[in-house]
Amino acid sequence: MMNCQSLVKAGQIECNSWHCCTTNKGSNATSWMEKSVKYISVIMLVLIIAGCSKPNKFESEFEKPKWFDAIEAPSVNTSNEVSALWRSEKRCCEDENTLLKNNRIFYKACFNAISDHYEDEELVVKCLWLMDIGAESDQKVQLTRFLVKNFSHHKNSIAGCANCMPGDTVARETLTLARYESRLSNSKDSSIRLIENVLDTRLDEISYWVQAELYEYLGKLYLESELNNERLVRMKEVFDRFNNVKKYNEPLERRYKSFEKVYQIIIEKSHNNSLQRNANEPAE
Repeated sequence: MMNCQSLVKAGQIECNSWHCCTTNKGSNATSWMEKSVKYISVIMLVLIIAGCSKPNKFESEFEKPKWFDAIEAPSVNTSNEVSALWRSEKRCCEDENTLLKNNRIFYKACFNAISDHYEDEELVVKCLWLMDIGAESDQKVQLTRFLVKNFSHHKNSIAGCANCMPGDTVARETLTLARYESRLSNSKDSSIRLIENVLDTRLDEISYWVQAELYEYLGKLYLESELNNERLVRMKEVFDRFNNVKKYNEPLERRYKSFEKVYQIIIEKSHNNSLQRNANEPAE
């Protein structure tokens, strides 16, 4: 039986097929085919990797609500676009169904924006801060906890806000989380640690009026748990500081009375505790 080369020499076939002959013409065809296969393989690999890319931390921890796919939402790609969408619809003072629809649209837009732009910290924090308005009840705590845990360092914009400081968003979300934790647990220790930590680490970056809200709630937590000497000293120091600053800081002055009421209760309780200890001491 004659092989391919013999047939060519005998003039019975032409060497015009890459799978038949090993002449230069056949070698070039083989080389081209191999390169094509490699090229296609690379493209397929890139597509597979892109389709199987690892989800970011947000996508890993959050599930889409059941209603998610039934809602149409615009695409937002920047923090400014998030703000514009937030302002575009009513968030209160409207019938319940309209508000629910508006808030779910905002939630979905932010969910997708965080998934697509997780590297944009300003966008992510703003969405996490605002999108709980459209979240299911069990996810509201999750959103707040995620923000505080992963973005405690975040500095919000203070452009156009005379009474804002770069740590205000994180501080207020920490306060929200502390309130959630207090309701979810009989112990107040976790909530106390949250507020004390943000005050200790970022005090100079928090507006006085936000500080007043934090200390007011912290004082209430002290009253509900244990009012030891260290906590009493902390509250006395901040009372003296607020008492001086409120003279020239109007936002603090508006919130000062609420804080002062809690502080007076703390002082009264401390005094009563001292009287009780003295009464229990054995007479000499």
